Amino acid sequence: MIHGSGWDIDHYSYLIDQQHRFLLIGIVLLVMTAVFTLSGETLERYHGFVSRAEEPKRFWWDVVLYFLGGLFFIGLYWYQNSN
Repeated sequence: MIHGSGWDIDHYSYLIDQQHRFLLIGIVLLVMTAVFTLSGETLERYHGFVSRAEEPKRFWWDVVLYFLGGLFFIGLYWYQNSN
């Protein structure tokens, strides 16, 4: 137990647990998709930020990839927990 906080470390262990990792990754990717869409810039590996105004095709391609990645990991989580 962490002294003074009233929280046991076991409350956060579900994030570390193997069966919930895929759900957490999927949710993070979907949140990143929403943030990137609203801000108009995506983060691209080795290139920094890609702006929707300057390179719209590359921007939307990145947004779609983040979205599909999020759906993939959430689907993987559902598949593993349905068995």
